[in-house]
Amino acid sequence: MQQSLFEGPGSLRHPSERLAFWLTVLFAFPAAAIIGFFIHESIGISQVALFIVVAMIYVTLARGRLLGSSVVTHETQYPRVFAIVKRACAALDVPMPLVFVREDNYVPVAALGFGEPYALVVSSHWVEVFRDDELAFMIGRQLGHIAAGHTRYLSLLSVNGNENAFVSAIFGAWLRRCTTTCDKVGLLCCGSLDAAIRAIGVASFHEFGRQIDYRVFAEQYKENESDAVMRWGAWLGSEPYATVRIASLSQFAATPAYEIAERRFLRERSAEPPALPAPGTSTVQLADCSSWWRRFWAFAIDVVVVLAIVGSMHGITSSPAGATAVSITFANGIKGTSYLLLFPFGRAIALLAAYLAVLVAVVGQTFGMMIAGIRVVTADFRRPGIFRTVSRYLIATALWPLIAIMSPFAHRVFLHDKLTSTRVITVERLLARILASPR
Repeated sequence: MQQSLFEGPGSLRHPSERLAFWLTVLFAFPAAAIIGFFIHESIGISQVALFIVVAMIYVTLARGRLLGSSVVTHETQYPRVFAIVKRACAALDVPMPLVFVREDNYVPVAALGFGEPYALVVSSHWVEVFRDDELAFMIGRQLGHIAAGHTRYLSLLSVNGNENAFVSAIFGAWLRRCTTTCDKVGLLCCGSLDAAIRAIGVASFHEFGRQIDYRVFAEQYKENESDAVMRWGAWLGSEPYATVRIASLSQFAATPAYEIAERRFLRERSAEPPALPAPGTSTVQLADCSSWWRRFWAFAIDVVVVLAIVGSMHGITSSPAGATAVSITFANGIKGTSYLLLFPFGRAIALLAAYLAVLVAVVGQTFGMMIAGIRVVTADFRRPGIFRTVSRYLIATALWPLIAIMSPFAHRVFLHDKLTSTRVITVERLLARILASPR
């Protein structure tokens, strides 16, 4: 279901969402450098690389914090919330996330995580404010983020869903399009334009939102569009104005595309959400494993991240021992000096192995693996654990020339995979197999 919603001619994605994502990534570093100049802080690729690693570990550990400080919902604990999440997951063919309820005065519902199972966090401050159909919209749009592949990136940018001015200034163009995409999913889940508009209003204004005439409120959209300064103000937010969201959703609901999506949504929805393989109860199949080229792509990204971290460890103000100074003349005639670090090859390999081992042991995947859509599990879908993960990368470090030579012929399971009974699985292929199985 989720593939049909976000792929093909009937896709609910904002038409320029993916373009905005790649343009945002392309210009993220120049934008960060410009912002850093004005706030007198140096922001470069080294700082970003360190931020990515720390954020991935923090988001993963945050799930443990949620378990210790939030209420986990199920059939007997907050059954109203659990039932709404379950119905929406079944309709979207999304595996059930872990659902937590905690106190948050600012964010009604947020999704976080880098892979299944994701976590859905509902605010106890807001949950009783929303009616069932309004809550279905709020939950549906967060499940839309999960199904559309937004959540793994959103979790890096904001672990709790709070708006950050710095993040909004750099990534806002993509974030606002993601909001437009997932508002459509929320509309399908709640089944009522009126409920969707009420949910946006209540999320924006709390109880006061019930006293608003939304037909009059929507007219403010025209005022925003007629004023250039007001339009520029939207660039500072991670979501479009509430008036813009309501207008966009109303326009979509009046199109044949919505009627087609709604009929398909109602026709194909399932009674139960798909179930992920329970750890220890099934075996990874060869078709679930990643191809060598995708693993190579993930590895290449990780190498770049590690090299950036190495650069930050050695500093930029003075020549470190063992570095070669290179004189650079810029186009404006200004001369500068760059240091090429002669980092010993063996030590670089060891640092890369440590980076891989820590993130795989804690998160289950590295940043490169997250981008490539793969993760490491045992042969029976368990977490690999610290000892197994360290053994895996010690073997890979010692035998990397042999593994590199054999990788194109390894049939998706490399030497260090076999010796440690681990597998690198492709997430979307596994989900496709789960969705295709009878329920």
